[in-house]
Amino acid sequence: MKTSRPTVDWPRIELEYCANEDSIREIADRHAISDTAIRKRAKAEKWVRLVRTPPSANQCEPELTAPPPRPVDPSEPVDPVAIADGGRGLVWRMLDELDATTTRRGELEDMIIAATDGDDDTARRESMMRAVSLSSRANNLKTLALAFKTLNEASAPQGKKAAAQERATQIGGSSRFGSIGPPKLKAVQ
Repeated sequence: MKTSRPTVDWPRIELEYCANEDSIREIADRHAISDTAIRKRAKAEKWVRLVRTPPSANQCEPELTAPPPRPVDPSEPVDPVAIADGGRGLVWRMLDELDATTTRRGELEDMIIAATDGDDDTARRESMMRAVSLSSRANNLKTLALAFKTLNEASAPQGKKAAAQERATQIGGSSRFGSIGPPKLKAVQ
């Protein structure tokens, strides 16, 4: 009898890998896969880990800095798949941030109340509470879902009709009445 393997949450693993907060082995143990699988996937998809700077004497936690962006050559063609992949990663990171805000909503509200305790005007408190409200978070989720859908549609392969049209154009050249080529024999069963 075959046992079904749980699906691997690669977007989550990519986020943890790129954040560089844990070692690759710790990430692998947490997701019940091998660290080699993560290394191979990271190399194939060109994941980039944040660079850790060594802590100074007066610094408690290490400060993470992103690697410098690659210079863009305007004459180089833009790869829409790479743009869509980068956009997907951004959407996943923003969803994680939204998740953290949602999980710690009570703590955030307590911090807002403590920070605005001495204010005479309640407008500041109300605007801060609106920022962590359910409607604000639902709106953010809706916007992220739309962005994710758009990125997926933009990077989707072309349909059958478009592929057939492109093949026909290649065979016939730019002419509408180009040569069809030699006949092809098909066996009928």
